[in-house]
Amino acid sequence: MTDEAAKGSVPSSEVRYPEFDAASLRRSLFWARPTAESIRLLLRLVTRLSVTGQEKIGKGPVILAPFHASALDPLVVAMAIWREGILPHFLAKSSLFGGFMGRALVTMGQIPVLRASTRAGDSLVHAKRALAAGQTVVIYPQGTLTKDPQLWPQAAKTGVSRLAIETGAPVVPIAHWGLDRVMPVGAKKLTPRPFSAVRVHFGDPLMPPAGGDGHTSSALARGFADRVTAGIAADVAALRGVPLPQRFQDTIDAWDADDRTDADDRTDARARTDAQNRTDAHTATADDEETR
Repeated sequence: MTDEAAKGSVPSSEVRYPEFDAASLRRSLFWARPTAESIRLLLRLVTRLSVTGQEKIGKGPVILAPFHASALDPLVVAMAIWREGILPHFLAKSSLFGGFMGRALVTMGQIPVLRASTRAGDSLVHAKRALAAGQTVVIYPQGTLTKDPQLWPQAAKTGVSRLAIETGAPVVPIAHWGLDRVMPVGAKKLTPRPFSAVRVHFGDPLMPPAGGDGHTSSALARGFADRVTAGIAADVAALRGVPLPQRFQDTIDAWDADDRTDADDRTDARARTDAQNRTDAHTATADDEETR
């Protein structure tokens, strides 16, 4: 028995996935509205939301990559996105998708992830369909609550980077801070602090590297996943008002330097192509004149 089975995961044969055609999306929005209002009222009893950078979300297709440091942060992140008039499509563990709750989540366009299963990759297939329909997909890069004792993001899995590279969708890091006072990592109960703010920040979009041919290399996926994690960490550091650990800064500097080199190479290649085209055109013109 796998760990997920031991935790009561829904059997893979019973898992359903959402559809992203126009009619299904309208139905998702219809059922999401009362759910979102319930979440808004619940959160208002617990804390206040302060959101910045929300204009960077855009209207899709886009991938949002949140920091995961509290069992409550999916609701906080969902509400921060919903307030912008956007229905988020979360990738979430399949154990949440049993019974009535599972049917409701699928109806609202949420995507189950079958961990430790031969069908674990199915979630990315459906996430691609959501992006193809111009939707906003939310995927936690680390896939679990951080276990870092200093509350920094752990190393990401490569699902978020593979999804971005293979679809060309930008990745927007999401940082938050303040839930450590409401429901810290490992807590089973929350401590309401209705007059204390939880700050959520949407970071600058990260464009995936070229290479989306359906066969993303492991090194490329690993590198971009690390860059996404470092982006989350940078925004978390800004919210906390503390220096960014050097390991994250090194990742940002190395990736951005490579990205600039690639951009320069692409510019040089375009310049060489343009020069060759002008040369060919000039030669063709000269040949025509000589013929006349």
